Amino acid sequence: MKRQIINELKYWKKSPHRKPLIISGARQVGKTWLMKEFGRTCFQRTAYLTFDDNPHLAAAFEESLSPQRLLPVLQAEAGVRIDEETLLVLDEIQESPRAIQALKYFNEEAPHLPVVAGGSALGLALRRGRRSEGDARPKASFPVGKVTFLDLYPLNFSEFLAGVGEELLAELLEALDWPSLAPFHDRLVSLLKQYLFVGGMPEAVLAFAETADPNAARRVHNDLLRSYNADFSKYADDALAERIRRVWRAVPANLAKENRKFMFSKIRESARAREYEDALQWLADTSLVCPSTCVSAPEPPLISHEDESVFKVYLLDVGLLGAMNNVAARTILDDEVLFSSFKGALAEQFAAQEILACGQAGNGLDAGGKLHYFVNQATRTEIDFIVDGNALAPQPVPIEAKAGVNLQAKSLSAFVRKYQPPLAVRTSLAHPSQDGIIEDVPLYALGAYFQKNIAGKL
Repeated sequence: MKRQIINELKYWKKSPHRKPLIISGARQVGKTWLMKEFGRTCFQRTAYLTFDDNPHLAAAFEESLSPQRLLPVLQAEAGVRIDEETLLVLDEIQESPRAIQALKYFNEEAPHLPVVAGGSALGLALRRGRRSEGDARPKASFPVGKVTFLDLYPLNFSEFLAGVGEELLAELLEALDWPSLAPFHDRLVSLLKQYLFVGGMPEAVLAFAETADPNAARRVHNDLLRSYNADFSKYADDALAERIRRVWRAVPANLAKENRKFMFSKIRESARAREYEDALQWLADTSLVCPSTCVSAPEPPLISHEDESVFKVYLLDVGLLGAMNNVAARTILDDEVLFSSFKGALAEQFAAQEILACGQAGNGLDAGGKLHYFVNQATRTEIDFIVDGNALAPQPVPIEAKAGVNLQAKSLSAFVRKYQPPLAVRTSLAHPSQDGIIEDVPLYALGAYFQKNIAGKL
């Protein structure tokens, strides 16, 4: 498996101001593999410890937060000497709020030790870490300013290509030389359709790569969905778990609408936001969904113009979206059905994933783990995505995601005329081209285009 984010880990290792690193992300996106692979390839030793079903390890952190006192215990538990040439991996750290708190002391008292923690839903973990009434010990707190975060998402399209044996094509795509890519356009579109069915969850990609059977990937999807459903009850009380399930089931229904704005009425007719906001936040905290917030003005910084009452909600993975909607495997071989399904929802979900993956990679525009879109309230026209620029050219860049080869994008053209951004991106199944400041980028190249070109063009 190839993960581009490992380059960020190498940069972190060399940083003179290195802090303990938390790799967060949904369950089963590959956090454990990534940390072990990083240790195997970049360190002399790896001390791997997991809090999953390991009360003895959690008890050590209940006794002390001091690295000096913890290290002998951790070394004995891992069977590995821990020093500056050893990567200390604390996996499933959300199971021990005290271990999360201990990262502060590793930063302050043992900065020479490289520490990487893997976890998800850290906010939920700390809420669970509150002491019971009468317990005199202080509750666990988050080590604000003492850790570095890195988000891990499902495999992007380029990583998928490498995963299914198309390493050379992945390298060609990442180089993004349009003349060299031109002969492979149809092949890349075909592979993109496979990705839209299989998605980027590592186990699903592996199953498809080993069997060339999309149904093998679908079986993985269904197993993952059952696991997530079980997690709702594991980490939430019965009433909240039921609300979470209702919101979770409503996400595909909202994406299938022409207007993909999330409507709580899709849960049930009389549903109100205040009833389900905590359930939606739970799903966002666990990285199972990613909201895209509407902004009232396309001005930097976008976060200052958010209208938090208006938003879309994307799933973590396009393959899981298809599984929840029972998309048939045959659609990956059909020239039209896949992209017309759900009124372009699959293409828009794909674009959302590529933008997020680009933001965490630290290249091009910075999505910052958040998505935004823009609606002109006067004309009711909508821009699918809008992303903050960079320090040299901070004006936001609009992105329109088209499902087919039709390049008509009235909303984007109107946006360009009114706001005159330095760059606008229209992504579709068409070949690359230029229309004034609008760059037409093939959908399969969206992630590679962001990572390679946008920062230099602004």
